[in-house]
Amino acid sequence: MISLITGSLLLSGCASMKESIVTGVSVGAITGAIGGSMANRDNQGQGAMNGLLIGAAIGGISSYIIHGSLEQRDAKTRKQTLLNLDKFSVSTPQKDGGVQDFRLSAPDVDKECFDWEVKGDKLVQQHCVWSIKGNSFWVPSSK
Repeated sequence: MISLITGSLLLSGCASMKESIVTGVSVGAITGAIGGSMANRDNQGQGAMNGLLIGAAIGGISSYIIHGSLEQRDAKTRKQTLLNLDKFSVSTPQKDGGVQDFRLSAPDVDKECFDWEVKGDKLVQQHCVWSIKGNSFWVPSSK
């Protein structure tokens, strides 16, 4: 049982849910088959089959639970990191760069609107298309 859990943890490090479950089922089946054949010395084939089935089920379920908890932990870590970017000096500009005295201007944008239109057997809904015509450029900030 310990080797089953250890194997699942080691082999499912950066895997998808499907890969984790397949790994857990495989490791559980192998471990269960070996343990079952050793436990039932009178009928090792039947013991191996029973151990394989039980081990595969336990391995699949434990891999599912372990993978889910790892995904939750990773999501929590990502969220905490994103909400605290200022602690990592990511969201604040450098004070000595002078960039805070400037901003980027908005680019020139053209808007073209189209009415309802029938194209063959299709009805095309009224819509607008916006196109960027010019580039942004640095301008002094107005404080």
